[in-house]
Amino acid sequence: MKKPFTWGIIGGGFISHQFAEGLKNLSDVRIGAVASASHTGSPISAERYYNDYEQLAEDEEIDAIYIGTIHPRHFENICLCLQKKKPVLCEKPIVMHASQMECLLELSEKSGTLLMEAMWSRFLPLYVYLKEKIKKGEFGKIEHMKISFGERAEPSKKRLFSADLGGGALMDIGVYGINLAKWLLEEDPKKIQSWARVNEEGVDLTTFCSMHFSDLCDVEMTVSIEKKLENSMWIMTDKGEYYIPYFWRPDTLFRFSPGQNFDMNRPCQKNVFEIKGNGYQYEAAAFQETVYKGELDNSTMPRKESLKVMKILDEIRENAIHL
Repeated sequence: MKKPFTWGIIGGGFISHQFAEGLKNLSDVRIGAVASASHTGSPISAERYYNDYEQLAEDEEIDAIYIGTIHPRHFENICLCLQKKKPVLCEKPIVMHASQMECLLELSEKSGTLLMEAMWSRFLPLYVYLKEKIKKGEFGKIEHMKISFGERAEPSKKRLFSADLGGGALMDIGVYGINLAKWLLEEDPKKIQSWARVNEEGVDLTTFCSMHFSDLCDVEMTVSIEKKLENSMWIMTDKGEYYIPYFWRPDTLFRFSPGQNFDMNRPCQKNVFEIKGNGYQYEAAAFQETVYKGELDNSTMPRKESLKVMKILDEIRENAIHL
């Protein structure tokens, strides 16, 4: 009989708690230990608690580690785990810059240890279905995508507005749109243009970017932490239009048949995909299966994909025109 998969969790905050809640939807899984640097305890139920990350990384009972600390801490946290040869599932964005990801790729290879970014959206039922349909050509060739994601963040959430804490709309929520667009298109953009409204620390409050791919395909994305946006994804193909509300955690796909001459009365098909629990268990299950297989990469979210996405994020930030 296979023993329960034992997780260790670094970081005791909100996102780590969400991940732990998601694990409750899986069988033969337990949380062996949680490590939190805040020394204030954690709402996560675990068998052991550490105040030191290295203690958790050295815990022999831990099969893999989930990292849910703030973005700027990810690199050092991942390095520690890989050096101890502990498989790592790290919350998005996996690091702050592509150069850091290049170092982690090398370390992962050298240590022979699995590393995966926790881009949970790729593993949700709706996107599994959508990816398959697009890959088979049943939904047509993508010609345009429009992504919108924004909420007015409370000033009390200081992390979002601080450069030192990795704040900003692009890195906190824009990573979803970039990651999913690249995954569905399966190519890198040929040209990127971007604009950003920033605060006094240079942290982007709203970022707009336009990415141009091959065969006349364009992707436009707006993300914001200073105002409410539509929070959706539109995908236009040569066979129809697809609308996904709340695209980062979607359960509904609207499919409109192609129209001509600006026809507004087009048939619409609605498909609903149930998300069990809070949805974090899907990425966890895929990661666990990769560990059991003894593989260094997950086919849905490979390490080199994280590097390519990070390069796009770097280019958007480096070349953004500040408004």
